[in-house]
Amino acid sequence: MPNASFSYDDLIAWSNERLRPWQRDALRRVLAGRLTDADIMQLAAMAKAAYSVGPAGTPTPVPATTADVPAASSAAQPVAVTAIRDITHVNALASGPITFAPEGLTIIYGDNASGKSGVTRILKKAGRAREPGGAIRPSVFEPDPRRPATAVIDFRVGTDNRSVTWTDGTPTDPELSQLNVFDAECGEVQIEDNNRLAYTPRILQTFQDLAEACRVVAAKLTAEQEALERARPVQLSQVGLRSSTRAGILLAGLSVKTTNTEIDTLCSVTEEERQRHAALARALQENPNQQADLLDARARRLRDLDNLTALLENSFSNTLLDQFETLLGESATADEAAKVAAVAFASGSALPGIGGDTWKRLWESARRYSETQAYPVEAFPVVREGAVCVLCQQPVEAAAAERMNNFERFVRDDVQRRAEQARENLDARKRQIEGINVALSGTQLREAALRGTPEGQSLKAFVVGAKLRRRYLLRKAKGKNPNRPGDLPARPNLATLRASLAAEITQLRAAAQNDERRRMQSEFGELDDRIKLSPLKDMLKAEVARLIYSALLDRVRTDCDTTWITRKGGEAAEVVVTAKLRSDFAGNLGRLGFSAAPVEVKLGVGTVGQHPYRLALIAREDVPPGEVLSEGEKTCVALAGFLAELETTNNLSGIILDDPVSSLDHHYRARVARLLVDVATHRQVVILTHDIVFLLLLMKFARAARIPLTERSLLRGGPRHGVLVEGPPWIAMSVSKRLGVLRNELQAAGAILRAGDRPAYEQKAEWIYKRLRQTWERAVEELLLNKVLVRFGDAVETQRLRVLTDITDADVQMVESEMAHCSSFVHDESGAVNAGIPDPAAIEADIRRLDDWVAVLRRRGRTG
Repeated sequence: MPNASFSYDDLIAWSNERLRPWQRDALRRVLAGRLTDADIMQLAAMAKAAYSVGPAGTPTPVPATTADVPAASSAAQPVAVTAIRDITHVNALASGPITFAPEGLTIIYGDNASGKSGVTRILKKAGRAREPGGAIRPSVFEPDPRRPATAVIDFRVGTDNRSVTWTDGTPTDPELSQLNVFDAECGEVQIEDNNRLAYTPRILQTFQDLAEACRVVAAKLTAEQEALERARPVQLSQVGLRSSTRAGILLAGLSVKTTNTEIDTLCSVTEEERQRHAALARALQENPNQQADLLDARARRLRDLDNLTALLENSFSNTLLDQFETLLGESATADEAAKVAAVAFASGSALPGIGGDTWKRLWESARRYSETQAYPVEAFPVVREGAVCVLCQQPVEAAAAERMNNFERFVRDDVQRRAEQARENLDARKRQIEGINVALSGTQLREAALRGTPEGQSLKAFVVGAKLRRRYLLRKAKGKNPNRPGDLPARPNLATLRASLAAEITQLRAAAQNDERRRMQSEFGELDDRIKLSPLKDMLKAEVARLIYSALLDRVRTDCDTTWITRKGGEAAEVVVTAKLRSDFAGNLGRLGFSAAPVEVKLGVGTVGQHPYRLALIAREDVPPGEVLSEGEKTCVALAGFLAELETTNNLSGIILDDPVSSLDHHYRARVARLLVDVATHRQVVILTHDIVFLLLLMKFARAARIPLTERSLLRGGPRHGVLVEGPPWIAMSVSKRLGVLRNELQAAGAILRAGDRPAYEQKAEWIYKRLRQTWERAVEELLLNKVLVRFGDAVETQRLRVLTDITDADVQMVESEMAHCSSFVHDESGAVNAGIPDPAAIEADIRRLDDWVAVLRRRGRTG
């Protein structure tokens, strides 16, 4: 268990005191693993059963007890993954196997697209990861198998070897969930956008899972309520009852308090009542108010049409057309006069455009500046002695003063003013015409009862004439020259018709003012609405039952509130997140190069049972860490939190890390390597990387710490990736391992030659000579120079210098001669020089010379 101060016994005791029976059952299921859809259905049924609305066959809640606490919550045997095999439908991964050492450090090197991510995706789903990712896809270069990804995972619990078949999308094995996986995506969750550390020990995860179960149950109940609302009969909304009748009031106020007796009373209509309804209908057939209402609607339509014709007559009369044409002529004449004046004015100027619109705007701007800021109390232009031109900022001389006065007289000239005023008058009239809506629809004629009448015909002719005149005016305004339409037809006389209607409406209203008639109308309305409602009696009762059921669901949803769970989870979190977590976190940051921990863990605000642990800058808590930490520092902080969490949970199971040094420089890379090697002294650590420097650092520190070190590589195997080979990549191999590889390759080359494929043999032999030359180079670095200075190394090993006093000319000549010999078979040389690829025996002799020289160097004290 994470901490003795808040144990699972405390959790069970709290649940017995505070939770409802179905929530205690939910806790039992949460402790057993992930909840399925079937679990949620049963929990929702049990929650409803507490209010006697659960379905038949609802199980009785089984509260959680200490017996339901999973074994992993106590001290458990460490779990280590040992192999993944029989892989299917995981990206383009080969079937495996991919093996891991159960103890110490396993390093798996692979270039990009070698299958590392696919391996990690399997372990993230099978183990425990902050971000397990979505469904694993099969190879996109092959037909979709329509099946989930699968694999057989071998693992060890303590000393007990086990195997499980893993299928993507199904619950993982409880033991495998003790494995911990970390990659870039998990690091992003550890350090979220708002820089919160999402650290959740197992016992706190129980609060989160329980709260999430309550939330999902509430969501299921909400969905059921929404389905109930959609099931409301549409007939109840379409029946169309009066708002003042008892039936109308009942329907509008239908609620959980409505009784079946009330519904029966209003919906049971006797034969005598039906006969009375028919008699009242006949007696009220000539309803004056109804007739007056109809005539009122017609009168309003006539009024609107009368107003329309008045507007059209005022807007498109011959007088108005003449006025508009006059405006057009005046505007054109004024514009022409203004242009002539401007040309005359500009003829004496040295610059083009003087007197034009652009120049005028400049002059007016100069005027505003002079009158508001430069010379606010003097008339523009200011040309007195000592004045400065507001445009060029130079003293105003006599000639300039004359020009400026001429400019002002031109701008102030009546010709210009008249042109501007004429344009404004014309534009205003044009906008007025455009804003007039000349429209007459058949609906308007029908509602005014003018269809087929002389007034209606006259109205249509009048509107058509107005449309023609409007179009004529707008075309003229655009500069076109259309023919002027004929005279506007006479305006329809609707006044007489309107007056007649008004008199008739007045008479009808007066006739309706009768107490007995109003009583009859009230009685008829009550009977009429009851008769309309009576066929819906059973539907009304069903609707009340639906409302009652929905109200009960509301009460059940109230029980799903997670406030108490979140609050208790916060109390537990304050206990579980102890000084150990904070000190481990700060200690890890220190080991990663932070001289003083810049951030600390703080408990965040709880929601739905979750209590994230936000990071706060120690120096300035009000400043978000994301505004200060670099990307590399964020990676270190996430890794420090991940490892601190593992130490707090006392879980010594294996950890798998995929490229944990992304975005880190060489300083942080070395510190991460040291830290992970230290972690590997007491738990299985598997690291997948494509970083060759990081790989060499891990190998160096692991050998120095004398922990078990397993080196493997992932290769592409044709169309498939993730083909595992023993040992590190070629670039990380020692001289002795390289010699072994070369001899194995030579055996394979000999078999090819014996099979009669000389070209394939020569290609293989060239590869061997290229690698043999590289091995001579590595022998110089590793043995002749005793690793004093190595490529990709992190230091100059000066203590190894003491054995370098015996390097001889023979050593130098040996290296130069052998490297030149190897190069002669891999470089493109002239035909006269190239003597052909040697046979296997000669190549074996070349390899043996390097092996013998290595042995000599070792006897001379080279440790390599």
